Amino acid sequence: MQLRRYLKEGRNLSDDRTAICVDVGKTGEALFKELTGAFKSSLDDDKKHIDFYWGDMKVDVKGLKKMHHSGFILLEFINVWGGHGWCSKKSKAEFIAFQFPEAFYVFRKNHLRRKALDLCEQFDRNKVIRKNYIPYDQALYKWVGRYNAQDVFTYLKFEDVEELIFEVLPYAVTREEDKRE
Repeated sequence: MQLRRYLKEGRNLSDDRTAICVDVGKTGEALFKELTGAFKSSLDDDKKHIDFYWGDMKVDVKGLKKMHHSGFILLEFINVWGGHGWCSKKSKAEFIAFQFPEAFYVFRKNHLRRKALDLCEQFDRNKVIRKNYIPYDQALYKWVGRYNAQDVFTYLKFEDVEELIFEVLPYAVTREEDKRE
């Protein structure tokens, strides 16, 4: 319900696009739970960017997105309403698990945050590029956000953060043609 409200009101997405985004999130979370045995957080913790408790780790899970197929990740510093994004210093998540086609890659949030701050120009709220549907390579290492929203995020290449991987959680390929390759 919270995610659906965020997508409809915060991102102003159509019903069809909202349904796709909710499905991506729920599917990714279900697979992460299946692979790890992690416990789903409460709604209150979810609002603080904690999706799961995996042992003593507080994890925010990011489902499989088109950008991941292209070798990019998005790091959100300010959310659509101007609050703390999931990669901000004030987010309560300690780890971020990104679903890619072959595995979840788990990172310490603070390591990702530091890498983005090192690679991006110094943050200036007045210089945030406001554009909807900006290509990943045009937003690479830049502070961007959407029109009519307060969010601020950036894109990094997966290769920029590979050395920061905390854990890899591979999962089985399910399509028959992929098994034969």
